[in-house]
Parts: sequence; structure tokens; C-alpha cells
Amino acid sequence: MPGKVPISFLLLTTLFGAAQSLCFAAASAWQKDLEAGDKACQLGHWDEAESVYKMALNSCENDLGKTNPAVAKCLVSLAALYKQQKQYAQAEALYKRALAIRDTGRKANPTDISTTLDLLAGVLRLEGKDSEAEPLYKRSISITDKVFGVNSFAAGASLTGLASLYKDQGKYSAAEALYNRLIAKTEKKGGPDCPILTPSLNSLATIYSAQGKYAQAETLMKRAISIEERELGPDQPHLAVLFENYADILHRAKRAEEATKMEARVKAIRQGQVDQLRGSRVQ
Repeated sequence: MPGKVPISFLLLTTLFGAAQSLCFAAASAWQKDLEAGDKACQLGHWDEAESVYKMALNSCENDLGKTNPAVAKCLVSLAALYKQQKQYAQAEALYKRALAIRDTGRKANPTDISTTLDLLAGVLRLEGKDSEAEPLYKRSISITDKVFGVNSFAAGASLTGLASLYKDQGKYSAAEALYNRLIAKTEKKGGPDCPILTPSLNSLATIYSAQGKYAQAETLMKRAISIEERELGPDQPHLAVLFENYADILHRAKRAEEATKMEARVKAIRQGQVDQLRGSRVQ
């Protein structure tokens, strides 16, 4: 009869729908575990978070296979927890597993690869393995430059990580070049008063100060302080760090009286924080 649907077709449709429902159920199970782990982390319940993240990882591997991109997501979450707890060796191993999955997948996502490279490099640095971290940062920068263009802000985290590495190693010229590149990218994206500029300005200022370029260092530090004051007010805690670094520059430049004034501002901000904390406890 016209319009009559074959029984075989109905059976296939039913079976497909059932299989699809099972897949969605499996996916939602590990996703719910990941969400539960994230909430436990936010509350500082580390043992609970570890247990739930491991459940998510196991169910994801069993349901989707050990090389599925979703497994990498579970690995990264568990690695971040271990990093938070300063269990760097465990975090390193998990980030390497996640990178291997993301690196060899048929539909490899360049952004995911770059992010994982940065995360692994960060842990390696905490372990004192700078020689292993450096090529990872470089590869991450190369990936983002190729995908998004050399003028994109996409390589920001990688540039910051590599610049910090060079700074700590005393390779000031290399670090300076990277910070200047990062500042230029940030200015292009957010303008000359973008709050994201302050960490780079502060870091570059300390590099200039270490090389005896005090005038250049002071100009950058004043700019960073101005941005922070305009954005968050004159008494916000982060300003204490900038004033402290500014005082160090002034001391190095043999301007002790001005440095003492900066140190007084640091003391005032931190005392204000203590008083505020005491007041909140009384209430």
C-alpha cells in the first residue's frame, strides 16, 4: 500500500535511536563527573575532585576509547588538579598523555594542541625543566602564528611563558623582544590602556632595571601603575606589587628618598587590606 512504512525500516530506526541514546547517556555521564570535579575543586575538596575526575576519565575511556579527544579533556582536568596540589610529576604525565591524543587525532585541533603545549611547559618549568619547556613554548607559538597569523593575540600565553623563561635565565635581549611583541599585540587588540598590558609592562620594566636602564624601566612602571589605578582604583592590592617593584627600581637608581615614599604607599595599601579583613571578621 502507498504510504506504508516497511517494518525493517522501523526496526532500523528504532535500533539507531536506541544506540544514539546510549551514546548520549555515556557522554553525559563523564561530562557530569567532570562538572562535579570542577565544583569540588572550587570548594577546595581535593580528594573528592580527584576521585570524580578519575571516574570521568575511566568512563570516558571505556565508552569512547582511550584515544578519543574527550579523554584528553578529562586528562587535562585531572592534571590541573595535581598541579594545584604541587604534584608536578603526576600532572606532567597526564599532560603528556593529553598532548599525544590531541597531536595524533584525525581531526587535530591546533588550538587544543597549543593550549596543551603551554600547560605542559608550565609544569615542566615548575619542575625546573626549562630546557624541556622552551621547545614546547616555541612550537605553540609556531602553531598559533601559522593558524591565526603573526599579528594575532592567540600566542599570548606562549609568548608570556617563553619570555618569563628567558627572563629567569638572564637572557634579557630575548625576553625583551618577546615582551615588546606581546605588548604590541595587546595594544593592537585592546588599546594603549588595556589592563592586560600591566603584567608585560611590569616584567619588561624589571628587565630594563636589571640591565641598568632605569629611565626606561621607570617609564614602563609608571604606565603600568596608571593603567591599574584608572581601572581598579588607587588602593587595590595588585598596586602594592607594582609600587614595590617601582621602589626597587628607584633604589637601584640611587633615588632612596623617592623609593621610601613608594614603600610607604605599599605599607598603606597592605595595612588597609589587614584592616578591611579585621572589619569583615568583626561583622
